[in-house]
Amino acid sequence: MKTNKYIYALLVLFIFICGCNSPKKITETRHDTQDWVRYLFQNYIGEKPSASFIVIKDGKVQDCQSFGYADLENKVLATCETNYRLASVTKQFTAMGVLILINQGKLNYHTKLTEILPEFPDYGKEIAVKDLLAHRSGLQDYSKLYPKDAQNQLVDKDVLNLLIKQDSLLFPANSEYKYSNSGYAILALIIERISGKTFKDFMDEEIFEKTGMTNSTVYVANLPIKNRAFGYKFNDTIYENKDQNIWSAIQGDGGVYSSVSDYAHWDRSLYNETLIKTALRNDAFSSWGENGRTEERGYGFGWQIDIRNNRKYVMHGGSTIGFRNYAVRIPSEKISVVIYTNTADYRTGSLRRKAFFLASLYSDGQVPIPIDMMIEREIDTNGSDNIQEYYNALTSVQNKYETNTADLISLGFRYLSKKENTNCLNVFTFIKTQFPTYFGGYFGLAQYYRTNGNNKKAVEYYKKVPELATSKDQRLINYSKKMIKQLSE
Repeated sequence: MKTNKYIYALLVLFIFICGCNSPKKITETRHDTQDWVRYLFQNYIGEKPSASFIVIKDGKVQDCQSFGYADLENKVLATCETNYRLASVTKQFTAMGVLILINQGKLNYHTKLTEILPEFPDYGKEIAVKDLLAHRSGLQDYSKLYPKDAQNQLVDKDVLNLLIKQDSLLFPANSEYKYSNSGYAILALIIERISGKTFKDFMDEEIFEKTGMTNSTVYVANLPIKNRAFGYKFNDTIYENKDQNIWSAIQGDGGVYSSVSDYAHWDRSLYNETLIKTALRNDAFSSWGENGRTEERGYGFGWQIDIRNNRKYVMHGGSTIGFRNYAVRIPSEKISVVIYTNTADYRTGSLRRKAFFLASLYSDGQVPIPIDMMIEREIDTNGSDNIQEYYNALTSVQNKYETNTADLISLGFRYLSKKENTNCLNVFTFIKTQFPTYFGGYFGLAQYYRTNGNNKKAVEYYKKVPELATSKDQRLINYSKKMIKQLSE
């Protein structure tokens, strides 16, 4: 679908033009919506693996476009109906399956795992359904339990068998949060055990058919998938087909195949009671901790929860061999953006930034524009020498732009990974200067100097991390202390 002509609203960008001896001048450059779209998806244009995205606002599709190839070998271009393997974006559908059973009175949040799967060892007797939904079960990671040299693909029942052979949890149920693919494989088995249907049949009948997601399915080996995208990875000079690995047949944690067009039907169902009652849906869109539901940042039921500018964002990424995906919804503004891709060459975080930017771009000014994306395009266009001045000009426009320091740090690390040293150094230096009490700029500079062989400077900046970071950043504090010791020897 082409973008409606009425939403080609012009965005104002302040770009600095520097003369050798003349004062810096701010000029205005306008980029229309399609110009921004092509910039965001430039890495998928041409004879490359594909990206498809959709923007939904007020229940209507505002834009839906695709770039690149769903099937490179057979030269099949991607469309908005292309079916991608969703990876962990699947979890919102698996969670909904469980909530449907709760809505039907066949389960409740406190039903214990061993009540449903009595063959499960006693060590899991305190795990409740809500613990599995919110990644608080303590189950061990199946990828660490399967032999590294094994060749056969696992299915969800194999995950159960691996867990049955264990004798303990990573931590007592509901005492901690730890993202768990194992938990969602078990949830798929719970759906099967309670409903008496296969996971695929349950999803087809209870979710896909009822919402109009007629293009979507659950992966089963050797069953055809219409409009299928195949996964790829760039290897030096060519894109190699990397569509499957030993984890790709597990359904509950990542086995749904769907299109961005079908997401529009799914999205509409999340504003009404097509599938479950509103109270249950609100539970899914809220964080869950040791003491139950909260309205803080965290994890709900199949959704990550964030609070930005007093708005709740519900979102999830997906990453598996050959595929990277991201979905974000801002229910208060009735805006949703979904991006599916069939290449493993770009991180999920990159798609998250694109999704957030598109949400702002199509929000008619309701949602602030992420400033890190503006800075990235400025650097691509004019270099990184004047980041501070550009940032100052943008932030002088009140309430239009949003600064997220973590996203700025990610920008710096992208330049570090691409060995763009000048841009990397300038971004981290800007962050340190602009946010002197934030540890991120110092950590970035430490990594930059260590990578470039200046251990003395690296140690200088690593020392700032324990001074400024908080307990929630303990992993980076520990890493910095380790590097101080190692580089000082």
